[in-house]
Amino acid sequence: MRKLIFALMSLMPMFAWAQWETPDNQENAQQNSKWTQPEQKKATTETKKEKTYEWAAYLEDVVPTDSEGNVVWERTFTNQLSGEENYNRMLEFLNDFIKGKNFNPESRVALVNKAERSIAAHIDEYIVFSSSFIALDRTRLIYTLQVTCEDRQVTVKAFRISYWYEENRKGGYRYQAEKWITDKYAVNKKHTKLLPISGKFRRKTVDRMNELMQQFEYEIIK
Repeated sequence: MRKLIFALMSLMPMFAWAQWETPDNQENAQQNSKWTQPEQKKATTETKKEKTYEWAAYLEDVVPTDSEGNVVWERTFTNQLSGEENYNRMLEFLNDFIKGKNFNPESRVALVNKAERSIAAHIDEYIVFSSSFIALDRTRLIYTLQVTCEDRQVTVKAFRISYWYEENRKGGYRYQAEKWITDKYAVNKKHTKLLPISGKFRRKTVDRMNELMQQFEYEIIK
């Protein structure tokens, strides 16, 4: 027992002069050690980019209808010509217009009313969905075009729109625009996508009517 006490007394100077370290220093020492803990992987959250629907521009408010639910495209253009000048110009333009490449022989200027300066044309033309060496997907687009001329303005109206699809296959299929390209018949219930068949009719009709109005605008205001 005396030997043990003597041994402890001999170590007291060592404790008195020893340098004590804080836990921070111990952590630094651990970092320099080869037994460091593996780094934790940072959690990365990648936000998925939502794909924009290809035909989103054709989903809402692109097929105009009147108060009775009939599909009607109508626009009024202004210029500086008299009603008679506008009438003569539009009659000449329509007679050339129906001779276009995709127009069928049934297209014609059907009625004229010179007193009211109004012209009605029956239009029967092809619109093409796709074309290749082995297949041609198209439909006949049939509609009435009415042009009413006044002093310094012309109103163009396309209505009674219908389709004759795959006419060479046992008579094909006939559709009315009101029951084929309107929202109820060409857009899904969630209004997020076009339906496969009627949707392509909707797209091509909208494109064609916009192009048609641009043609008239150019002729009227040039």
